[in-house]
Amino acid sequence: MKKLILLILMVNIWSPLAILAQEEAISYSFFVAGHTYGKPGVDNVGLHPPFKEKFGYIRNRTEIQLGFLTGDIVERASVEDWDEVDEDIESLGIPVWFAVGNHDMSDRELYESRYGNTYQFFTLHNDLFIILDPNIDNWNISGDQLDFLTSTLQDHAANSDNIFVFFHQMLWWSRDNIYQVLHNNSTEGRAQEINFWTDIEPLFHHLENEVYMFAGDIGAGNWASDVAYDHYDNISFIASGMGEGPGDNFVVVNIHTDKSISYDLICLNDPNINCLGKLTDYRINEAEKGNRIKIYPNPTRNLLNIEYQNNELSKIVICNFSGQILLESLVHSTSNTSINLTKLPKGLYLLKLVTSQGINYSKIIIQ
Repeated sequence: MKKLILLILMVNIWSPLAILAQEEAISYSFFVAGHTYGKPGVDNVGLHPPFKEKFGYIRNRTEIQLGFLTGDIVERASVEDWDEVDEDIESLGIPVWFAVGNHDMSDRELYESRYGNTYQFFTLHNDLFIILDPNIDNWNISGDQLDFLTSTLQDHAANSDNIFVFFHQMLWWSRDNIYQVLHNNSTEGRAQEINFWTDIEPLFHHLENEVYMFAGDIGAGNWASDVAYDHYDNISFIASGMGEGPGDNFVVVNIHTDKSISYDLICLNDPNINCLGKLTDYRINEAEKGNRIKIYPNPTRNLLNIEYQNNELSKIVICNFSGQILLESLVHSTSNTSINLTKLPKGLYLLKLVTSQGINYSKIIIQ
């Protein structure tokens, strides 16, 4: 009887430790950081200072073997700014790969002379890593780059475990799909129609691999989302960024020995690095997918139409990007509405819609 009691005690003591050891069985990790030049209009020396303050954290986690900067690494593409970035990365002490953004490509010739081609692939620990450049063709992956992507998957997907794909723009976003609830830093250079859902996503969707796609063009200001996550079938979408302040973040991706994936969402501007919760908390759930808000036409010359499903709209606010309120209207309706913008001068504005499901931000252009 004493032996049985001792055995039960040992199981009770060691089982949590065994579970913890299983959870911590990490083969390797990498970090992903978006919009790392930080706050728009601020000329930092190198990368966003709160991000650099977390370099010690990254170095102390010895399982983090590499990193990815998902675009807008510099605000202006100059030799001096790239030199500063290189110095920061050298101080980090691990390989860091670039997925370029529109700011980085303001001088493509300079970038390519320093770092080479803007799309490429490599393998590590039997995982396939692909870096793409949507800046070449207005957010499309086309021409030689599409040929590169197709051949890379044909040659390497079957022999790889996970596939990780990195680019700057949130290519899965569209004004008329479920991801319209997310807010980009910018849609600069985006063609009216892009080929992500017609040509790119299908290349990955039919694969047996788990596929993880990362974007970095969010988080720059209060008009933009700070973090985004979704998963369906074999595909996961992750976006993160910094510059706005309280919501600044980056993501650590952990690849476990069984090839499963977990995430650490790292908060930059709070002593508690977990202040933003879990990455998977930001998943677009079915309720959000049903609460669609459609705004059109955009750009507009006069009337802006607002359609909303499963929402009660209570207030419409239009601000400039200095935060000044230019127009505010109370609305109490569960149907569609329109607002006359003819009194506002031409330009770019922030539209804030207060609904029963929360606050929705969009950028609008008056022509």
